[in-house]
Amino acid sequence: MTEEKFIHDSQTVLKFIKCYCDNKHDKNLQNKETLKLCYNNKYLNKEIDFELCFDCRCTLFYSYSKLQDCPHTDKPSCRTCPDPCYGKNEWKKLAKIMSYSGMKLGLSKIKKFFRIK
Repeated sequence: MTEEKFIHDSQTVLKFIKCYCDNKHDKNLQNKETLKLCYNNKYLNKEIDFELCFDCRCTLFYSYSKLQDCPHTDKPSCRTCPDPCYGKNEWKKLAKIMSYSGMKLGLSKIKKFFRIK
């Protein structure tokens, strides 16, 4: 996987988890943090700022660690991966987050498209 793909996938996972956390969890429990991206034991010139609750922060860090350790050169989507690395419970949790957020983010794009200016 290239560094650009790693950065893109890291940002995508964060976007989905952030959307879920913002809509499902108490905003008062969210803490602001910065994640400095590291890939192949090398810090990249990219940081990601986020505000998440503790549970969603744990999910993000779990997903980020799995993304860092992905052995595939041409990374498939996790759903179609021949060697899944997620634990069963973590996979179910992330699938729920992705399903909810995918619908929410997709609807917001449609709304923007039809908005009258």
